[in-house]
This record gives sequence, C-alpha cells and structure tokens, in this order.
Amino acid sequence: MFLRILLSHLILALMIISLLFVFIYNSIEISDKDPFRLLLGFLLFSFIIAIWISALLYRNLTNPLREIANIAQRTAPEDFKIEIKAKSSKEIDYLISALNYMLSRIKDYTNKLADQNTELNDAFSAMEEGLVVLDSSGKIVIANEGFKRYTQSASPENRFYWEVIRSNEFDEMVKNIIANKSKELREITLNDKILNCNGIYLKSKNEILLTFSNITEIKNVENIKRDFVTNLSHELRTPLTSIKGYAETLEDLVDDEGKRYLDIIIRNTERLNNVVKDLLILSELEELKELNIEQVDLRLLIEDVIKIFDQKIKDKGLKIKFAIKGDLPKIEADIFKLEQVFINIIDNAIKYTEKGEINISVREKSNSDKVIIEIQDTGIGIPQKDLSRIFERFYVVDKSRSRKMGGTGLGLSIVKHIVLLHGGEINVESTYGLGTKFIITLPIKQSK
Repeated sequence: MFLRILLSHLILALMIISLLFVFIYNSIEISDKDPFRLLLGFLLFSFIIAIWISALLYRNLTNPLREIANIAQRTAPEDFKIEIKAKSSKEIDYLISALNYMLSRIKDYTNKLADQNTELNDAFSAMEEGLVVLDSSGKIVIANEGFKRYTQSASPENRFYWEVIRSNEFDEMVKNIIANKSKELREITLNDKILNCNGIYLKSKNEILLTFSNITEIKNVENIKRDFVTNLSHELRTPLTSIKGYAETLEDLVDDEGKRYLDIIIRNTERLNNVVKDLLILSELEELKELNIEQVDLRLLIEDVIKIFDQKIKDKGLKIKFAIKGDLPKIEADIFKLEQVFINIIDNAIKYTEKGEINISVREKSNSDKVIIEIQDTGIGIPQKDLSRIFERFYVVDKSRSRKMGGTGLGLSIVKHIVLLHGGEINVESTYGLGTKFIITLPIKQSK
C-alpha cells in the first residue's frame, strides 16, 4: 500500500518538474549545441526535486496512517488508554480527532461494563442461595460459592451435574426441564440438607438455570409443629369423647335448666372433636407420600356427595344443580381424598347460603389434559380483603358466625392440600353479599 502511494507521488512530482522544464526551455535562448546538456541537467535536477517532494509527502501522509493502523491493532486487546497525536494535515487531524473520540467513548463504555460485571460477580458470589447454569448436555457452565458449599465441590465447572449431585430426584428434574423446555420446582435432599430447587429453561442460550435454597430449618420446625399437633390431637381425643359421653348420659337426669348447660357442653365438645379430627386429617395429609390412585368417575362421585346433604338442602329450602358439560373422561385420583374435597366445599356452600341455589359444573379444559370443577353458591360471599387468606389454617372470615356454625377454620386448608397432592390448583372468586365460586383444576392423569 505504502509503495503504491510513494510511486504515485513520484509520478506526480515528475510531471510537475517536466512542465516547469518546458516552460523554462521555451523562455531562454540557447545555442544549437547546448540543448542536450541543458536537457540532461534539467532531468537530473527534476529527479532530485521529485525524490525530495515524494519523501516529504510520504512522511506527512503515510506516517500518520501507519500510526493509526498501529493504534488500531493495540486497541484490539482493549488498550484504550492510548491517544493519537495531532498532525499537520487538516484531513489527517480530522480523522485522528474522530478516532480519539471513538476511543474515548469505547473506553467509557468498557469501564461501565467492567464495573457492572464486577458488581454482578460480587452479588453472584455473595448469594446465600446456590446458583448453577447447565448447558444442553448437562455440563456445569457457571456455579457460585453457595452451590459449591451445598455440593461440597470446590471446582464443579466443566463437569457434568451427575458427577457433582448424585440424586435421582434432581436427575429426573433436569431431564424434565430439558425435555419440556419449561420450569420445575422440587425439594431434594443433599448432604443431609433439604434444598428447595427451582429450575428454568433459558431458551435464548439453550441452557438451564437452577437455584438452591436451604429449607432444612424450616422443615425441622414444620416437623416439630406437626408432631406436636398430632400428639396433642391424640391426647385430646379420649377425654373429649368421655366428656361428651357423660354429658349425654346426664341429659336424662337433670331438669330443663340443667339440660341447657349440658347442651352447651355437648355442642362445644363436638366442636373440639371436629377440630381434633381435622388436625389429624391435615397431619396425615402432610405425611402422605403417595395417593391411592384409581380411575374415578366424577359424575358418580359428586352425585354421591350431593346425596349426603339432601336433608340439609331441604331444611334450608335451597336448590342444588349439577351439570356435566360434554363427554367427561374418568380421571386418576384418590377417590376418598377427592370426596373429602367436595364434602368440605359443598358443606360450606350450604352453611353460608340462606336462599337461592348451589351450582356445580364439571367440564374438560380445552386443549389440555385437565378437568375443571366449579362450585358456585348465592350465599353471603367473602370480603375482598379476606380472599387471599381463606386457605390458611384456622383463618375464619366471621368468627362469631363460624362458632355458631361449628366451623373449625381447617376445612379449606384440607381442601387445598388434597388438590395440591393431586397436582391440581384451586382458586376462589367472590363478591361480598352475592356469593362465592370455587374453581378446581385437576389433571386427568397423574404424573408418574
């Protein structure tokens, strides 16, 4: 490149000197024998002048370009501290100024990115939770200190996850995420710790992001509470049964005033018995490892549950409607647990509906292997502020009404627990004063 520039400059200089020679030659008087010598002199002079002009142009043009090229090469490995010095040529100076501005902006952006990268790395390393990224083959790409601590592995990077975490549950979870390109949440036990593992598929990079939270202490506290409730419930059951039995025996031995007090004793003893019974049901559900799955016909199951409440419905003058929309397949479920769900919800609907009707509908969810059961009443409804808490244990919207109705505050907790055990979900919609609707979604087939 530089040789071509030099050659072009040399040709230009020769052309200029030739024109100058012609002009001078035509302007002076010479003898017949002088032209050759004069021509030779002028040619020699022209050659010297051309070399000098070319060297000058070469230095002023090619040297700055060579320096710019060298700086560009130094910039490639991120050396942005350099600056190009201004030259005499205005065009070159303009180019140098533009390049210096570009280098300055690149340096600023690079520093910002470096600062952000440092902050992210610090946060990444300081996280108490474990975090790991796997590629599509299952190889560990990134792992923070939390992950290394949970797995007791100093250098897990560039190793396959099954070499670091030997857990069938985790292996199954990762395979499901890769196969379904989705997210999944599981509890796994690793090195005597119970970890809440949350995994999500990153479509943009075809990778899997997994986080690990230590919930060992939470689980230990839950176990202590569950054991306490179970033991207390068993201990209360016998004396409560005795109190109720003796109170019923005394009914024939006391006057009307005494019977009034005995009725209070029997009613409250029955309420305590219901609380104990519901606590034991919850405790059993929490310890349940697997359901007794069988093929369940929802039409027959719900019709049988409705029959249980025939008398209550007649006594309150209510109507109950049950409809199946479309062809409904049998579902895989624990029939006795599912029966408990419908009993609790329909019982609540009857308790809190003074007039009107209760509508039950079942349909298959379109484009999905699920069924939707809706149970709607025209009762008193639930205030908006209480909707988010109605599935909590012992939470009641109206305490005085609940005591009057004999409610324990555990029925909906049991319902939600059973629905979740089936891999389903339950939601509630309500307008205070107009009624409540429970929407239960259940899978047709249980995951293996």
